[in-house]
Amino acid sequence: MSASARPIALTIGVFDGLHRGHQEIVAATVAEARSRGGAAWVATFDPHPDSVVRATPDRPWITPPGERASLLHGMGVDRVETVRFDDEVRALSPEGFLDRVLGPGAPLQALVAGPDFRMGRGRQGDRTYLEALGRERGFVYREVPFLGSGGGKLSSTRLRQEIAAGAMERAAEIMGRPYALEGTVGSGAGRGTALGFPTANLEVRPEKLLPAPGIYLSRNQFDGRSWPGITYVGSAATFGPGPVRVEVFLIDFAGALRGRWLKTLLISLLRADRVFRSAEELIRAMDDDLARARAFWAGAIQADPAR
Repeated sequence: MSASARPIALTIGVFDGLHRGHQEIVAATVAEARSRGGAAWVATFDPHPDSVVRATPDRPWITPPGERASLLHGMGVDRVETVRFDDEVRALSPEGFLDRVLGPGAPLQALVAGPDFRMGRGRQGDRTYLEALGRERGFVYREVPFLGSGGGKLSSTRLRQEIAAGAMERAAEIMGRPYALEGTVGSGAGRGTALGFPTANLEVRPEKLLPAPGIYLSRNQFDGRSWPGITYVGSAATFGPGPVRVEVFLIDFAGALRGRWLKTLLISLLRADRVFRSAEELIRAMDDDLARARAFWAGAIQADPAR
C-alpha cells in the first residue's frame, strides 16, 4: 500500500456485525483522525481469522465485507482495507502488519482498539507492546472501553446467536439498527402470485447469515422509498424440498420490482416457518400474517408518523 500524506488514525478488527461496541471504536478512530486533520482507516479481514487459525469451515458473515465497508464509510471512515487473512498474514509481527496495511513510513498517529485487542504473530501485540511501539514510531495507542448492555458485553458471537434464533428485537438492540438482508430482486417460482401474495425474491449473497426460518415484519427500502411489508425466510417446504430463499411481500404495493436493489430490514418475527397440509391452509395463514402486519404498521405509524 502507498503511504498517505495525511495523518492516519487506524483501527483493526473483524468487526462482523458492526454492533454498538464496534461503533464506539470506529467513532473514536474517526474522532482521532479529525482532531489531527487526518484520515480514519479501518483494517478488517476476509476470511474470518478463526477459519485460518482454528482450521474451521467459513461461517456466514453477519456483515459480508462489501456491506461492512459501506457501513464503515457511512460512519465517517475514509478508507477500508479488507486484508485477506492467510498463513502469511498470520505470521506477521505487529510492525510487519502495520507496514503491510499502511505502507512503510506511513504517518500513523493513532491506533485505536478495544480492551481485548491483540495483533501479530502469536497475539504478541498487546497493550504494553503497542504502547511501546507507538513511542518508537510516533503514534498513540488509545483503548476504548467495552460497551455492555443488560445481557453483558456486546459481541459478534452474541449477536450471531440472536439472529440465528430469529430474535430481531434483541439483535437490533445490539446493533443499534435492524438486521437487514439485501440484494437484487430476481425471478422466482411464481407461487406467491398464484396464492394472491406476489413476492419479490431477493438474491441475497450466499455468505450472508440468514435468520431462523419464519415470517418477519419488515421495513423495505428501494429506489429511495421505504415500504412496510412481510419477509419470508425459508425453503417453502409445503411445496416440497428446496433451497432456503428470501421473499418480500410489500403491503398494498403495485408495480414491478424485478431487477431492482432492495433492502429488507427485519423488525420482528411474526411466526416460525411451518409446513402446511394444503395451499388453502397456507393461504389462511398468510391472510392472518397480513392482518397482523397491518395492525402492527398502523400502530407504528400512529406512534411515529415520520416512519
